[in-house]
Amino acid sequence: MNIVPQLQAELGDGCVVIDDIDTMEEQLERAQSILMESKPVAIAFYPDILSKGVEVDVPSRPRPRGYRAQDVQRFVEEFPRIAEGRRVVIYVGSEAARWPNMPALTTQLSELLQAPTVWSVNGANAVSRDNRYGFGYISFGGNDEAMKLWRGIGPDDCVITLGFDPGEYSLNLATIPAGQVWSFTGWTEQYGHIAGEFRHRVRGNYDVVRGDLDATLREVIPQLARRGVGWRPAVDLPERLNTRQISRDVREGSVDFIAFYEQLHQSWRPNSIGFDDVCIAYKDRQYVTQRPHPWIPFHTTHDGSAMGGGFGLGVGAKMADPSLHTFVFSGDGCWRLFGGALADAANLDLRLFIINNGVYGIVDKGLEVVIPDVEKRRYHSSLPSIDFVGAARAHGWDGYRVKPDLSNLKEIMDACYETTGQSIVIDVPVDADQVIGLNPRLNNLTTKTYL
Repeated sequence: MNIVPQLQAELGDGCVVIDDIDTMEEQLERAQSILMESKPVAIAFYPDILSKGVEVDVPSRPRPRGYRAQDVQRFVEEFPRIAEGRRVVIYVGSEAARWPNMPALTTQLSELLQAPTVWSVNGANAVSRDNRYGFGYISFGGNDEAMKLWRGIGPDDCVITLGFDPGEYSLNLATIPAGQVWSFTGWTEQYGHIAGEFRHRVRGNYDVVRGDLDATLREVIPQLARRGVGWRPAVDLPERLNTRQISRDVREGSVDFIAFYEQLHQSWRPNSIGFDDVCIAYKDRQYVTQRPHPWIPFHTTHDGSAMGGGFGLGVGAKMADPSLHTFVFSGDGCWRLFGGALADAANLDLRLFIINNGVYGIVDKGLEVVIPDVEKRRYHSSLPSIDFVGAARAHGWDGYRVKPDLSNLKEIMDACYETTGQSIVIDVPVDADQVIGLNPRLNNLTTKTYL
């Protein structure tokens, strides 16, 4: 099957077809320029190209850095006047996470503006856990204080977005109802844009400040500090970001998933990276942990809802940097989509946690809201049990099963941080009826839509 037309339809210029060996260097340079804009690339080789020997010289070229001076100047001149006496909320998106100094810069901006700060699940990697103005994750798996704040935004408020995550998992198909939004971005073709902007996702006034986010903030913050930012209403800063009471009673043989994530959050070590697959892990982890951990950034490609994709992300990260302690959190449903590839990753030192609740959890819980009068047996969400530890060992991996009382979790984490050359599967038995992170998307769904 020729998949090139599909790749071209999905990726546009990001589909690089190499059908002439004499143009390979030119095509690879093109791919590099697209990657420097944080856009995906697929390289398709014609079979006869793969059979030829060639020497290619495509040196790495750094992406030009900087910001648009006139945008910065306009912002520092207009912000004190427009925001005088108004609440300012900062929304940190995934674009901010690409720059390593952003956690410190977002804290400085929050403090300077006395601005409550929220973030998307990927934007969390640009936020410090010590930011006292941090109100938490919003939308999918969002923290209670963050959601209360975000739902309370109105025309009298101002919002600064550092990057712009417009997807359903972040903004839940809604527009930002603030009276003024400043969108800071260095990208021109972000996911969901129209003509390079997000004016269509904002109810009030909208202005763009263009430039690499770290460079822009390093220029904006001292200028605003010198000029003054005007009076701002006092903000009650929450210590805990959750207020809901969640049952800790789970079925026999299952872990208390809240306690599991709390203990795990205390177990991370430096030089770690994590990926959440499309399972309950991608809404429960952030709710329980509330704030990002400085030693392990977590990433998810939730916007595509591609079950099993977390495994591929983990494999890619580990191959790109074998020194990273790489953790993937996937579901027993997701396993069905990549389980056959385990043997090929057996020697990568990958760590794969299987959140094993016996159902397609997002479907099972979602349909209770969407079609509450239909019998659960008709959900077709139940999954036959798999011995994941046995399957892992059959594919050349090591395997552990977390005990319901978590008494062996420390032993498992010690093993995860040993470099042995063998990948490890960890089976986590979970009760699907312990609902932790909420799914606001369900409020948009009817029998005519998809989960």
